[in-house]
Amino acid sequence: MTLEKIQQSQNWEDKYRQLIQLGKTLPAPTESELAELQPIHGCEVNLWAKISLNTDRTLALQAYSEARIMNGLLVILIQAVNGKDIAELQDFNVTELFSKLGIAQRLSERRLNGLKQIEMKIKAWVKLCDRHASGDARQRQ
Repeated sequence: MTLEKIQQSQNWEDKYRQLIQLGKTLPAPTESELAELQPIHGCEVNLWAKISLNTDRTLALQAYSEARIMNGLLVILIQAVNGKDIAELQDFNVTELFSKLGIAQRLSERRLNGLKQIEMKIKAWVKLCDRHASGDARQRQ
């Protein structure tokens, strides 16, 4: 299932079906993996996420929900974030990402809020990494 296919779908029912199919591809975490993820509050479904920094200074997002539609959205979000370096994620915007796919306008406020909570965590990581890099550069001078 490609993002282009979702974007090219002419009606919401097709996009919705594709999101559900995409959500089925997100593997359910084991109990111990789920325990390592942080609960994301403000979403209409249970949602967990974890962001970490790879050794190459790219971010790695792990996320899971009990709802297939949300898992489809999370797959898209994970694809948009994982492997991107800090500079690429400076202006990351969840609403813009899903608007380009013709999805954001159909999401409930609470579902979109859960995704925005993850966006805030991504931005916090970016800011933290920027501060760290600035400090490292000053120490080298």
